[in-house]
Amino acid sequence: MRAEPIVDPLLGLALGNYRISKKLGEGGMGLVYLAVHPAIGREVAVKVLCSNPATHSKAADRFLTEAKSLTKLRHPNIVDIYDFGQLDDGRLYYVMDLLEGEELKTLMAKRGAMKANEVLPLAQQICAALYCAHSRDIVHRDLKPSNIFVAGDDPPIVKVLDFGVAKLLGPQDDDTASTKSGVVVGTPLFLAPEQATGDHDRICPQTDIYALGVLMYWMLSGWPPF
Repeated sequence: MRAEPIVDPLLGLALGNYRISKKLGEGGMGLVYLAVHPAIGREVAVKVLCSNPATHSKAADRFLTEAKSLTKLRHPNIVDIYDFGQLDDGRLYYVMDLLEGEELKTLMAKRGAMKANEVLPLAQQICAALYCAHSRDIVHRDLKPSNIFVAGDDPPIVKVLDFGVAKLLGPQDDDTASTKSGVVVGTPLFLAPEQATGDHDRICPQTDIYALGVLMYWMLSGWPPF
């Protein structure tokens, strides 16, 4: 007997002015869907937390941190967020830009070592995004090729993604228990010394600059520095 195909309960669901039409992908923390405004045809992406915040508080904290960070940042090189809410089953979601292109990770794998004139326009836009975040007391803390999206190629438009482990500096700092002293946050290859030792009191904009240096070295040479 053939099993019935599993139907995604979110397909066709209305979220505000948008209706979910297709699943685009999934990651460790959330599912991403295509949603359309029925009246004007505008397409957006909807990111939905995989788990219920009542039972997975750390994932919910990270998801909420990302939403908070993105709402503070309005910049052409940072993915934009339009709405945030909660589904009937308790899962959190937010509505953001629909991006067309590829991750920098994919681009680097295809091209290998890149020329300086190829790296420069990408690096300038990443720097502009980081400057915007740092000027609003937000440190990304996980800058890496898979968190940078490149839309188009003439000219390439960069979007910095995934502020889920961002640190909000100053009085608004609300690091969760998952980032308490001694706990390492981020991706090993790109960790600045203060991240590698779990010294979160020393996390600052230079933490992202370190990761940017690793990234640019890799883009120019075709190999990571370590």
